[in-house]
Amino acid sequence: MISLDSASNRRSFMIPQESHADLAAQFAAQWGNEMFARLAPYDTMVFAAVYHDSQYRELEADLPIDLEQGRPHGHRTTPYSAKKIPSLYRNIEWVGAHDPYAGLIVSMHHTGLAQNRNGVINSWQSKVGAKTPKRPMQPEVAAMVAEMESRQHATIARLAEHDPSARDQISTNYRLFQVFDLLSLYFCCDGHAEDGMKEATIGPVPVSYSSRAEVDLHLIPTGDGTVRLDPYPFDRSPLTVSVAGRTVERASGRSEEDCKAAYYIAPRETRSWILTR
Repeated sequence: MISLDSASNRRSFMIPQESHADLAAQFAAQWGNEMFARLAPYDTMVFAAVYHDSQYRELEADLPIDLEQGRPHGHRTTPYSAKKIPSLYRNIEWVGAHDPYAGLIVSMHHTGLAQNRNGVINSWQSKVGAKTPKRPMQPEVAAMVAEMESRQHATIARLAEHDPSARDQISTNYRLFQVFDLLSLYFCCDGHAEDGMKEATIGPVPVSYSSRAEVDLHLIPTGDGTVRLDPYPFDRSPLTVSVAGRTVERASGRSEEDCKAAYYIAPRETRSWILTR
């Protein structure tokens, strides 16, 4: 669950992880123009984006409550759950059963998250990329990463046997996947300030599968829910994107049952932004 708290701290816009993933998929689906290559394989990459966080459905079903804040936990404060690793394995297996390449990308995304996105991209989360010290991992997370990376290497080796360009394509797609995820996090939570949206930079971003050309992507708010991207990576401008969530009235001191009830009855909303050149 992603939490975007109001300036007054009296309300939170709560976004399920699958809604965050859907926003990432909107960026993937419309990526590409005269400067940026369209995704390849297109259907696979969009499918991976749509379902890359579906393991959170099981975790959010228990709706962990932050009693101090009087609302469900946000994704950065949710206590560690023993369900996290098995639910992640199940989701990767489900994605991979439908599309093995998509399963590979989703697996790489999650092992990368445990290692500062493997240092391949800079953003407000990591300003120095590969030089950022890696966070210590819990033993069970480290074991998961090692086991998943072993599977990833085997899958990539098999794909490379049939297509020598597979390794470079997979590397590029992994990097692009981080861009879609970070863009979604920017609009869902990280790009917001009390007086509006914040400027941000994501990069380096690959522009092609056939060269090493890359750029930094600048996000420049221009008011009224509009953000200009320079350079512009999508196939149309203006482009409207949206995310679904619900606004929860916060009240510390309530019981866990009351906090859950407040979430269940909270008004459903869609928030939208306009992206331009």
